[in-house]
Amino acid sequence: MNIEQQNDEIIRQLITLNANIKKQTTVTHIAGTGIIYGIGFFVGSAIIATIALGILGPLIGKISWIGENFSKGSLILQSK
Repeated sequence: MNIEQQNDEIIRQLITLNANIKKQTTVTHIAGTGIIYGIGFFVGSAIIATIALGILGPLIGKISWIGENFSKGSLILQSK
C-alpha cells in the first residue's frame, strides 16, 4: 500500500467514525440505551434478589421475631 492509499483509508475510517459518533450522541440514542440498561438492571436485580431470598429464606425464617410476626400475619389473613 502506498502513502496515498493509506491516507485515503485513514480518511475513510475517520469519516465512518465521525458518523458513528454523531449517531451515538443523539438524544434518542442515549435515551434508548438508558432505557434498555435500566430494564436490564431491574430484571437482573430481581433475579439476584429472588435467588438470595430463596437461599437465605429458611435461615431468616428461624429468627424468632420474624416467625412470630409471620404467625400473627397469617392469623389476621385467615380471620378475614
